[in-house]
Amino acid sequence: MMAPSRAQVVYYQRLRHMVSDKYQVRSTGPNHNLTRQPVKGRKMGGGIRLGEMERDSMLAHGAAYMLYDRLMNCSDSHKAQVCRTCGSVLSPLMRTSTNGAKKPYCQFCDSYDNIRSVYLPFVFRYLVNELAAMSIRLRVVLDST
Repeated sequence: MMAPSRAQVVYYQRLRHMVSDKYQVRSTGPNHNLTRQPVKGRKMGGGIRLGEMERDSMLAHGAAYMLYDRLMNCSDSHKAQVCRTCGSVLSPLMRTSTNGAKKPYCQFCDSYDNIRSVYLPFVFRYLVNELAAMSIRLRVVLDST
């Protein structure tokens, strides 16, 4: 026969945090005018910041495409013209060619040839502009494909 158990007193405290006050999620939203990247802060409708350690963890778990989608497509994807001869991102401009069509034209090479369109983060173009202001020229090397 079992002895009768004594009553146990249980203390609990209700948490006053609500999920609706804490969550921070976005797929699209406001962007910073200068860098074209998502703004920070929940009150401004910004995205969650992803640091280098978080990025490394996602890569280690095989989520490379998710990173590409979040950090490129949903962030600050930019279609840039790159000259394959001189490797410049800044020199190709749209200009009317001799046959009247608008084509990308490289000012450094003085030609319409070897200019390719690539998708880059806009903040990379911003970095190239900042380096050019300090007289540092950045060259992009594209493969032959």
